[in-house]
Amino acid sequence: MEPLLSLIIPVYNTGEAFLELYDSIQKDQYKNLEILVVDDGSTDDSLKILRALAAKDKRLHVFSQKNQGASSARNLALKKATGKYIFFIDSDDDILKTHFTKLTAEYEKGAGLVSCGYRYHRVYNDKSHDTYTNSPVERKSNDTDLSFILRQDVKDGRLYAATNKAFRNDIIKKGNIKFDVNKKFAEDTKFVLDYLTTLIKNRELKISYVLEATYLYHYGTETSTVRESSLIWKNWLDSFKDFQNFAKENGPVTRKDKRLLRHLKIRFHISHAFAVARSNQSFGRKLKYTNIFKLLPATIIVKFRK
Repeated sequence: MEPLLSLIIPVYNTGEAFLELYDSIQKDQYKNLEILVVDDGSTDDSLKILRALAAKDKRLHVFSQKNQGASSARNLALKKATGKYIFFIDSDDDILKTHFTKLTAEYEKGAGLVSCGYRYHRVYNDKSHDTYTNSPVERKSNDTDLSFILRQDVKDGRLYAATNKAFRNDIIKKGNIKFDVNKKFAEDTKFVLDYLTTLIKNRELKISYVLEATYLYHYGTETSTVRESSLIWKNWLDSFKDFQNFAKENGPVTRKDKRLLRHLKIRFHISHAFAVARSNQSFGRKLKYTNIFKLLPATIIVKFRK
């Protein structure tokens, strides 16, 4: 018998987009699912669409709440989830056909966390590319759990998001892990860090990777909050502080770890500059979010990458 999977999907005015995602879920060969959808106070017909689908599919469970944000919606669904493994999916994203099957197979081999690649689709220019399909950082003989995680985060950031992963429900419950409802940026990164902390404390830090892009991320949709929140440097700085706290909790913090944290902060500066450069703001408005010395080279690189 296939283990039960819990799919957690927050919806806010994205009922029509959810129909496309639901169709992809139906096409996946993995069938032992519970689909937990939380309508976060939608002002359109989203809740009506969801309830109509739920009337035809007993696997689909619809909950509703006042608009409180995706973190609150995910936390509500986590309380209801009974599956062995948890998948988080954004309602305006998509999955490819073998997403559940391939990630679950890695768990059945004894993984503590499973991560896959992204098919990264930029809505503004309708271009896509696959990322995180290359081999990840290998653990060195002198690595602590902390330095191993920090080196991965410095290299490519594939551990940042919650949507390209599957989580063990028992670990989530053991660590009482929730999404921080006060964060408006990188709240899923904080969730992943808390999850990794629980794995480290339980001596179960074994990460498996599916080196294929099985999750389709639509960047820059009309309902996306990331495209606005990513422009503000303070949001990136707050996320960096989550990494500092993660290091303190899983220390002792060595000189090597401090060096890795400095490199991570530089990476955040670069990522912030690219986020501003890619935005649809005028050049003058972009300068309100970052300085000319970061913006100019980032703009040139972004233009070249197009």
